[in-house]
Amino acid sequence: MTVRTHVRQMNGSGGGQLLDIVRPYPDQIRYSLNQMDGTSYWAYSLWLAPEGSNLLHELPFSENYLQCAGSAQALTVELRTVDASGIAHQYVIGKPGDPQAGDPSEVIPWDDGRRSTRVYPNEVFTADEAADIFYAYFLTDTIPTTYHHRQLPLG
Repeated sequence: MTVRTHVRQMNGSGGGQLLDIVRPYPDQIRYSLNQMDGTSYWAYSLWLAPEGSNLLHELPFSENYLQCAGSAQALTVELRTVDASGIAHQYVIGKPGDPQAGDPSEVIPWDDGRRSTRVYPNEVFTADEAADIFYAYFLTDTIPTTYHHRQLPLG
């Protein structure tokens, strides 16, 4: 049996192995996201550690991850993947619904208001909504196909 071992990171640094010692994985993810206040705790990332990693000694980074930023009341969720040819793609995740027109109108502040992200209304998630996406990612390394992917320019 393969053990799913993931690394979680807060505010782009630090972090550690996602554990289910205190509460089950879905509850741990939900708890972590609900602690986000947009000021002192404003970003959460999750990725699969390479097979055989010893997370007690090193936290390996991955180019494939799921991340969110904002506060528990309003988060933007992004998926980053690297395709078979080595090209990175980053997507803003959106709820099912009609495609958006025009420029994104919702502003999600984070990092104590020093930064913000503009998204469409269907791309704003609460912590509880985002927790469902993160848990699906934890189980499958992808997100459910019912969600929209809007590609972001990289570089």
